Amino acid sequence: MEYKFIHLDKTHPVKLEKIDDSYRVIIDDKDIYEINDVITQPNIISFKVKDKLHNVYLTKDKGKTYLSVDGEYYIFELEKGKNTRTKAGVQQKGNSVSSPMPGLIVKVPVSIGDKVSSGTILAIVEAMKMQNELQAPCDGVVKKINFKEGEQVDAMQVIVELEKE
Repeated sequence: MEYKFIHLDKTHPVKLEKIDDSYRVIIDDKDIYEINDVITQPNIISFKVKDKLHNVYLTKDKGKTYLSVDGEYYIFELEKGKNTRTKAGVQQKGNSVSSPMPGLIVKVPVSIGDKVSSGTILAIVEAMKMQNELQAPCDGVVKKINFKEGEQVDAMQVIVELEKE
């Protein structure tokens, strides 16, 4: 199968080839990834690349597909009449964490003024019975919390803002 996706205003061709029990993914006709040990479950795809396990969490809402891959979040949209996917910006970079998809804020285990390290869980968002732990992208101090536990959040809305130390 062949696809095209847009990332940072550049179109990238992607080819997916099934070879026995594994797959070959070719991006930009040069980057080749051999994928094996593929396991699919509702909303989760697990696979290995060079013996490293990767989990991809996905959900669909209003014509968009939301993906979480190794802590980075993406939105893909199928363009009308084309086999093209669009990648929105990666979340959890810089000084904030955003919801990867529409969902419910289950927990915000930090408070304003808390010092946190990179990787500290700042919020947990539940979507389609799947909980996503949103981690601090850097060391810093919690500057602002935009949502409370029990509130609904849309995709890409900033939940917690940090101030770098």
